[in-house]
Amino acid sequence: MMSQQQRFIQLPLVGVILLGFLLGVYLVVWRFFAKPDPEIVKHTVDTPAEDALKYWTADKMRKAKPAKMPKTDDLKRRKQEPRRPSV
Repeated sequence: MMSQQQRFIQLPLVGVILLGFLLGVYLVVWRFFAKPDPEIVKHTVDTPAEDALKYWTADKMRKAKPAKMPKTDDLKRRKQEPRRPSV
């Protein structure tokens, strides 16, 4: 009777260990093939803040136009399925 209880406990334990191992392998492979983050570009500003405050008068602020924003449609595209050769 004791061996059946040990076997009953060992099988789920082996399954949990195997599942953990497979999950670890999956995470390592996923991280390896993941796309790198886009590079962040930093730059310094040589103009003092006081000069910017003097430049932007109320009249210039009223006449200012918004800058064009980048298109984000390209980010929504997904990988296309390969075409099957026609017979």
